[in-house]
Amino acid sequence: MERGIYFDGWYKNNHCYHPSLPFRSMQMIEDLEKYKGTILVWSALGGGSISLPFLEHEAFGEVDPRLRFYGFMNDSEFIEECNKRGIKVFGIVFEVQGWEFPAVFNDDGTAFKGLNVLRDETNHDWYGLREFTSGKHDKVFGKSLKDYFPEGLFNSDGEEVKDLWSECAAIDYKGEPVHSNWVEVVGHKHIAYQMCRNNPVWRQYLKKIMEIQIDAGVPGIQLDECELPITSIQAGGCFCNDCRKQFREYLKDLKARGELDPQYHDIDLDTFDYKGYINERGLKFPKDPTGVQVPLFKEYWHFQVRAVKKYFTELVDHAKEYGKKKKGKDILVSGNFFNLMPVYYPIESKVDVIITEMRQTVFKQPYWYRYSAGFAGDKTIVVAENPYGGIVPELVEMIETGNGFDLYRIFLLEASVYGCNMAVPYGGWMGNTIKDSFTPPRAVTEEVQTFLADNENLYSKKSGSNVAVLYSFPSYYWRETASGYSSNLVDNNESGLLSYKIDDINNPNSPRLPFWEVIKTLSDKQVNYDIKLAADDDLRADEFSIEDISDYDLLVLPDCDILTENQAKVFEEFVNRGSKLLIFGRAADNVSGWLEKMKQMSNVIYIENPSIKPEALENFVKGFNEAYEDVWQLKASDPEIGIQMHKTNEGRAIHVINYNYAKEQDKINSLEELKIDVRFKESYKDIQVYTLDGSKIESTYEVKNQNAVVTLYNVPIYAVVEFK
Repeated sequence: MERGIYFDGWYKNNHCYHPSLPFRSMQMIEDLEKYKGTILVWSALGGGSISLPFLEHEAFGEVDPRLRFYGFMNDSEFIEECNKRGIKVFGIVFEVQGWEFPAVFNDDGTAFKGLNVLRDETNHDWYGLREFTSGKHDKVFGKSLKDYFPEGLFNSDGEEVKDLWSECAAIDYKGEPVHSNWVEVVGHKHIAYQMCRNNPVWRQYLKKIMEIQIDAGVPGIQLDECELPITSIQAGGCFCNDCRKQFREYLKDLKARGELDPQYHDIDLDTFDYKGYINERGLKFPKDPTGVQVPLFKEYWHFQVRAVKKYFTELVDHAKEYGKKKKGKDILVSGNFFNLMPVYYPIESKVDVIITEMRQTVFKQPYWYRYSAGFAGDKTIVVAENPYGGIVPELVEMIETGNGFDLYRIFLLEASVYGCNMAVPYGGWMGNTIKDSFTPPRAVTEEVQTFLADNENLYSKKSGSNVAVLYSFPSYYWRETASGYSSNLVDNNESGLLSYKIDDINNPNSPRLPFWEVIKTLSDKQVNYDIKLAADDDLRADEFSIEDISDYDLLVLPDCDILTENQAKVFEEFVNRGSKLLIFGRAADNVSGWLEKMKQMSNVIYIENPSIKPEALENFVKGFNEAYEDVWQLKASDPEIGIQMHKTNEGRAIHVINYNYAKEQDKINSLEELKIDVRFKESYKDIQVYTLDGSKIESTYEVKNQNAVVTLYNVPIYAVVEFK
């Protein structure tokens, strides 16, 4: 079990400045050991999006004696110390960011007298990608672009690049550079453009960043915003030269295959320019003011998803090849998979570790964690919080005043309970307006992390559940894109931060996404389940087999309107083996006669999915309860607790989170009694109960054949029942 640390290391009571992270020190190493960290994300060597010489200085540069006095070191030395301790540092490639900073230089131009934060901003120059390309300030580090690219850099039109910053920027439909505005600190002069990975020049530059990171000793590389340039779409991009050329070729290919919508057949694709097409018609991209998507947007999205897969793969392959060539070892690669939206599924197979950044960091999201665990499969998954749209700013304020420690415990524990791992926020990012970092309370962090490390046997990638829900990528890929949820939260303020809830899934007026409705409903009912993902055999090869679902007694297909022929056969075999298939709404509309055939089979439960959400979910709950009655494995007497099962080497473990928070006292009150009914195919003679602080609690265990009842008394914030 990997234990992640969200290791920005940004300073307390200061802004979180991208892309260069603060100096690392031996005190940090000591903290990492105390926090039992094994993998560091957003952790080192971020300065490549300023310039390559700046990055090399981060890696290998001399450290001032006053910093040495306190144990500070350059990044390669920090990485070496981590490697000695088995802590995996992932170099961070801020691949969507291209930076320019206000700078002041000494008289002969060999050193900075100010950079980013200036004492006097009345007379400053600039330093960043633009100056690196032109060579204007080469004296600072004594290296030029030619030291890295002896032949120079040339774009796809064969022109030599004179300004890397402008050349590689993502461009909106009006022709303006798109900003990485979420990292531009408000009230500062620095400028961050979004960059476009579809530009071969930028990919060439990113490869050099990764090479320097590997030379510095990183065992892993993390590609941030790995979906670029899709990142720019919400801001009206990307319409750079390369995106427009590649989209034109994509449309030509669609037309040649007979897959282009006939309404676009009159377009001259030899001269087609999507940017001009939009502006000539007075349109706004990606939607007009009424919310209607512009013509060709769906085709454009499909093109960009394919580009994401193609060029992300190119970078991953380069990192691994370079690592083997220069270091003789396999470099681990990951990306920031953000909220695990469909765009990331085609590239999941290329990475070794899944790193996420929750879109909305709120408590009580077991369904999201279960989806995330299913997305990752057998791979390590590390979750980082997001300072926007959730509990983090308020939680940080509480911790600052010595409060919220029980909430912080739950914050760290929930992910592990539901099959993931929450990275400890070590100077974690707080966005571009809050002048602070998320600095963890030391004693509480040590308590939780020590428990996780000392009890690894209680956590597993296998839940032991006999219920699974299918996420059909071809069924939801476009639906989530076109009708995805907002980031609205509801707060009834009854229980402080625990009362924050994501609005869309329950809102009867929000878009219908039955998969998410179903898994949230199951989690609300404390049903333990796994998520299985099925590919489209286009963007990702369909490798689904009966072995993927052979351990389940009940499989739910929530409005999976598209299945491959292979998947349809697998589900038919699943039913023929005696397991139950619950179909909610549409299923395999593209496989003629399949649904009607399946409806005739005795182990298939079909549930109508009307368009009105409350009515649909009422139907689902009724049908599911009937199917679930003879396959359930555990039931709890308290509907408000969090409960999740893990399959362990010796048996099973049931994890219980107590959410009984008293806002006035700022603490979790113990539960007087909790009964857990269990029904496993195997029997267990004994149980052992673990608590976070090691205290003993009273429990009883009554066994009747394969049924049993566990009763816990005075249940604290967290308890684990191990069945041996």
